[in-house]
Amino acid sequence: MKSYGSLCITLRAAFWATVFCLSFAKVAKGSITDDLKFETSDLMKKAAYHNPDRIAADVAADGALGKVNIAWDQTHTGIWYIEEQRYGMDAVTAGIADDDAAAIDRGLKAFRWGFEQQQTDGSFSCPDAFHSTSFFVEATSHACLLLEASSFRDRYASQVDWLKPRILKAALWMINPAVEEAGRRHNARYTHRRYLVAAALGEAGVLCGNQTLIDKSKEYIREGVSLQSPAGYNPEKGGYDCSYHAVGLVFAERYCDVVADSETKKELYPMLKRANEWLKTRIQPDGTIDPTGNTRTGLSQEKGRGGEYKKVSYAQTVRTFYRWSLMSDDPAYTQLADRVIEGERISKRQAETK
Repeated sequence: MKSYGSLCITLRAAFWATVFCLSFAKVAKGSITDDLKFETSDLMKKAAYHNPDRIAADVAADGALGKVNIAWDQTHTGIWYIEEQRYGMDAVTAGIADDDAAAIDRGLKAFRWGFEQQQTDGSFSCPDAFHSTSFFVEATSHACLLLEASSFRDRYASQVDWLKPRILKAALWMINPAVEEAGRRHNARYTHRRYLVAAALGEAGVLCGNQTLIDKSKEYIREGVSLQSPAGYNPEKGGYDCSYHAVGLVFAERYCDVVADSETKKELYPMLKRANEWLKTRIQPDGTIDPTGNTRTGLSQEKGRGGEYKKVSYAQTVRTFYRWSLMSDDPAYTQLADRVIEGERISKRQAETK
C-alpha cells in the first residue's frame, strides 16, 4: 500500500498532467471551420472586409488584377507576376463574410485569369516564379477551402472543381526537386517564406487530398521554427522586420488552424507564443507600429512589384494578434489588435499631413 505522502505526489502529478492536457487542448484543435469563423468574425469584418466592393477592385474585364498585370495583359510584353492575382482571395473572403456574391465572383475571375496563364508543367512564366507561385497557390487554396466550408459551397462548386486540378498541378511543380532546390536557395534569407510555402503546399494538400504535399509542408514548418531568434523574432535578411514577421505569422497561424496535425501544432505553438510576444514590443501605446531597426519595410529600404516603397503592414499585424488571441485564449491580444486598427488610422492621418 502506498504511503499518504507518495499518494499525494501521485495525485499532484496526475493533476498537473491534466492541467497540461487541458491547456493544450485549445492548441490541438483546428479545422477549416475555425478558419472560417476567424475570417467572418466581427473584428475581421471591421478590420478587413467592411467595404467588399473596394477589395481587388482594380481588375480588368478578363480578370487581370493590378496595374502590373493589367499592363502586361494588354501587350504580353514586359513583366507580370502570378502573385498579383492572389488578391482575389481577399475578395472571395470578403464576399463570404459579407454575403456579397459580386465580390466572390470578382475574386474567382482573378483566379481564372491567373490559371489561364499556367504552363503545361504547372508553372507560370513570370519572374521569381517559385516565390510568386507560392503566393498564388496559397491564396487560391485558402479561398477554395473557405468556399467549401461556407454557405456558398453549392453555388460555386463547379468553379472550385475547375480550380482544384490546376492548384494541384502548380503545387506539384513547386516540389519538383530541381524547382524546389532553386526556390529554397532564393528563399534562404527570408524566414517568413518558410511559412508561406508550408501554407501553400499544406492547404493545397488538404484541398486536393494529397498527402505528399502535406508531408512536404511539414519540412518547411520545422525549418521555420528552427530559425527563430532567441529574442522571439523570425529573421529577415540577417535581422528583424516586424512587418514580414507578422506576414509569416499569418501563414503559420493559418497553417496551424487548417493543416497541422497534433504533433505539428506542438512544434508551432511555442514559436507562435514567443513570436507574438516579440511583435507586441513593436506596438506603440497609440497602436502605431515602430519600424525602427527593420531590415525591409517602413524605412524606404525595398520596393514592391509596383515600384512603391514597402510599408509596414498594419493589416497583417491585426490578423496575427487576433488569430493568436483565439488560439491562445488570451483576450489581451484581441485588445491589442483593436489598438493596431486605431494605430493604422493615426498612421494614415500622419502620412496625409506630411
